[in-house]
Amino acid sequence: MKNKIIEFKNVAFSYMNKDDYALRDVNFSIEEGSLVFISGKSGSGKSTLLNLLNGIIPEVIEGQLEGQILIDGKEDLDVSDRSLILGNVFQNPRSQFFTTDTTAELVFALENYGVEREAIKKRLDSIIEEYNVDYLRDRSLFEISSGERQLIALLTVLIMDPKVIIFDEPSANLDYGNSMRLRRQIIDLKAEGKTIIVADHRNFYLKGIIDKVLLVEDKTVKSFGSEQDFLKGDYKNRSFDIFGGDYGRVKKLGPGQGGVTIEGLSYKDIIRDLSIQFEENEVTSIVGVNGVGKTTLAELISRSLKPEKGKIQVEGQAMYLMQDADFQLFGSSCLKELELAQKDEAINIEALKSLDIDMLKDKHPQSLSGGEKQRLQMAIARVSGNKVVILDEPTSGLDKSSMERVCSMIETLKESRTIIVISHDYEFIRRVSDSVAYLSDGQIREKFKLNEDNVEKLNSIYKEMEVHYE
Repeated sequence: MKNKIIEFKNVAFSYMNKDDYALRDVNFSIEEGSLVFISGKSGSGKSTLLNLLNGIIPEVIEGQLEGQILIDGKEDLDVSDRSLILGNVFQNPRSQFFTTDTTAELVFALENYGVEREAIKKRLDSIIEEYNVDYLRDRSLFEISSGERQLIALLTVLIMDPKVIIFDEPSANLDYGNSMRLRRQIIDLKAEGKTIIVADHRNFYLKGIIDKVLLVEDKTVKSFGSEQDFLKGDYKNRSFDIFGGDYGRVKKLGPGQGGVTIEGLSYKDIIRDLSIQFEENEVTSIVGVNGVGKTTLAELISRSLKPEKGKIQVEGQAMYLMQDADFQLFGSSCLKELELAQKDEAINIEALKSLDIDMLKDKHPQSLSGGEKQRLQMAIARVSGNKVVILDEPTSGLDKSSMERVCSMIETLKESRTIIVISHDYEFIRRVSDSVAYLSDGQIREKFKLNEDNVEKLNSIYKEMEVHYE
């Protein structure tokens, strides 16, 4: 019988100045060396549960905590002591970085715990070799891709050799190949006896290796003894078999008059002599591995960056909704945020309602969950007057229901606009895309209509991404 590394006994928590519980009657245990998948809708309380685990609640985030939380058999461990047992990879890697350099970040915690210099160097070289990331040594954290930052965040945890590793939405910014590499890493970590806890909406990369599922629902946690038991239920979750899913057909519209035309575009060594046409009344999804330049291309189209060479013809100013919503949310409330683009309050409330976040209209945007921020950005796109809209990972951190609402909104948006999507989310791409553009080695390798005849083309691109990391 394996030891219980984590136990929750009659745990309840309510945030400061809140009458109602965020979570209540929480009882479960996690065995050493197991993989536990935490599921639940956006805003259901998964982040609250994780913060109870890592001690941020109530040590940093105040509130009323009831019941017992045992970590490795011990109660009332402070954040510092827990960090030697629990390693956390947060949803937004930037929130856990303390330096601006990848190598400095990797050794930061070791230095703070007083590990000797030679031992630090040995651990650093070992982990860089093990994960084949010498190309990320001595890089600026501001210049690498979001997927690469996610990988650095994981390595900063692994270098400390914790007993338990907690992942919060680890696949949100990863391409398919990196997601499958994460799967292999998780399998190896389990083989080493590590306990793995993953809170995510996308779950295809965990198929067949989950030992227990914790479903956060109705302000409590339901425990399922196996992956199979969880799948027998009627919970509306993302697909465990993305290539075998039934995604229906995308509604096709007639050709429009506008769009985006790019000819001979070059920028540094990232984009090289790139040419492509994005059509009005269409959704084109740009796919490619992490770090290939998809976001750079979006910034060039939206004029955030100036090309070194080539032409970009855009109808008006393209609206670019960034992957990291925190950089674009400035209002004092969700409703005020929309007022920056549209003054009509009725239109703004309807946009929030269509994405099931109208109850958050008076909340500060920075108080929302990651998924709620994504939906708020989609509402901004809906009420804006921009004829070209670029969406960078718009389903990052979204559950299945929220993803489907975003798909419906994009279907409405494309009726009078050109929609460019940057995404790794296969389910989303299949549900919403008219066309797919494959960016590789600084150029669009191919662009094709996404219909039944070309689904296998998309699948082949995804398989190619997986081979890229082997």
